[in-house]
Amino acid sequence: MKRRGGSRVGVFLLSMAGVSGLAVVGASATADEATTAKSAPGTIGLVLTEWRYAFVETPDAKECDGGLQPGEVAQLKATPGAVERIKTQGGWFEARGPNGETSHFSPLVVPDPLPFHELITKAGFGTNLDGTQDGRATPKSCKHEKFTSAQGEKVDNQSARVLGCVLGWRTGGQTAEFYANEVAVYQVNRHLIEITGVDNEINDPQVEVRAYKGFDRLVRAGDGKWVPFLSQRIDVRYPKYNLKTTGKIVDGMLITDPLPNAVFPHSSERHMGDRKMRDMSLRLKLTPDGAEGMLTGYDDWRKINSWNTGRVTAELGKFSPPSIYRAFQRYADGYPDASGQCQFISSTYNVKAVRALIVHPTKDQQRINVAQN
Repeated sequence: MKRRGGSRVGVFLLSMAGVSGLAVVGASATADEATTAKSAPGTIGLVLTEWRYAFVETPDAKECDGGLQPGEVAQLKATPGAVERIKTQGGWFEARGPNGETSHFSPLVVPDPLPFHELITKAGFGTNLDGTQDGRATPKSCKHEKFTSAQGEKVDNQSARVLGCVLGWRTGGQTAEFYANEVAVYQVNRHLIEITGVDNEINDPQVEVRAYKGFDRLVRAGDGKWVPFLSQRIDVRYPKYNLKTTGKIVDGMLITDPLPNAVFPHSSERHMGDRKMRDMSLRLKLTPDGAEGMLTGYDDWRKINSWNTGRVTAELGKFSPPSIYRAFQRYADGYPDASGQCQFISSTYNVKAVRALIVHPTKDQQRINVAQN
């Protein structure tokens, strides 16, 4: 039978009840005790500090046929009569539909004269979500083209085909950087991960993994790095964000089993809602102070599209909402409805985390937390 937990000899006892995380070795601990505490902490707490789309990027965008996507203003200028109509009838650059419809509210009636620039690279990031090697249609997926990972595996990441050639979602782009900052500083996006039953951080065939919503701050040091091992309280007001799965640690990599249905809190440029994912899993390389890796699964593409195509955001991010909407619809590869249209799209995200002490409030503390927040 698998032994749960690890030695707590010679560690500081945390006075706060219900705190979990990597134990801190006391000054009087022996070398053997310190080694034991490091290799068998029992529980690892993490809080995400970054969440970004994962796709191939090169400086000259050679992975994009024709370069990066044109923005709203470029589409407006290429729309016959649109600029003249706005000059005489009023409006703004997004109101370029035949009757002044805006591109983000009415994507299906607003034409895009400039073509969508397809992602043509065969390389990509992700996991094999549908279990096939050729992307053929299955009961839970629509036919699609697979990417090949650096390890030679066939993987699913159709969101990359939609957003991989959008300047705003690439590294340094307005949308990507704004959202990355919101994950770090906005408490709606406080994602906690707790790994329990850890006997060894390098190789462990069975661990349990939970995710929660938190509401405490992240703190940077003077060098810009996140301060590890700060307490992070679970926000008990939202039990729907309490997720549980199993997994293993292989060569320091946490690999979780897929969660059939996962819900995360989400705020992107103050568009708030629930991120709903099917078959969500984690691949995180553990480090002494944190973790880094991939979060994969099927996204509800209509929700993702609505967050990505707000007013002004499209031009700042240099893309066209009608083109993006149609691309999501075209590339969606997960969970078809009765008509055969897939309602979810495979997605891969690069995520980073810092170690944290996950606080499980007592019933009295829960009542205080709810009242104060």
